[in-house]
Amino acid sequence: MTIEPNDLQSRLRVLLGLQSEVFTDEELSHTAGCYARCPGKENWAVREYARGTGVGAREYRVVRGSSIDHVYRSAERGRAAAVGSALNQLELTEKAGELHEEARKASATAARSAAPSGSPHFRTRDR
Repeated sequence: MTIEPNDLQSRLRVLLGLQSEVFTDEELSHTAGCYARCPGKENWAVREYARGTGVGAREYRVVRGSSIDHVYRSAERGRAAAVGSALNQLELTEKAGELHEEARKASATAARSAAPSGSPHFRTRDR
């Protein structure tokens, strides 16, 4: 599934806005840039990591499947969860659109090949 970074950024902004989350252009740009480096079909999930600084500090990363590469990280679990949810929703919408387009093309192809123009079923009888 290929989503252009600018398109991803604007669509992500809308989906995050629906969750009442506001992200900076820098955060969205970074996330869009990392997205292309995290291919796969698994859902996005939030993983918790211990930070190197601060006692008990946690960091939440949005990752795909069992990958260690992340598209977003935050000290706030809610923000990371919002990004993961938005990416899952965006990809689900994108996949549904692709499936709809494939079905439309398959239907058109089937209709053309089901009744060739020289088929006796479409000839008129001379009376």
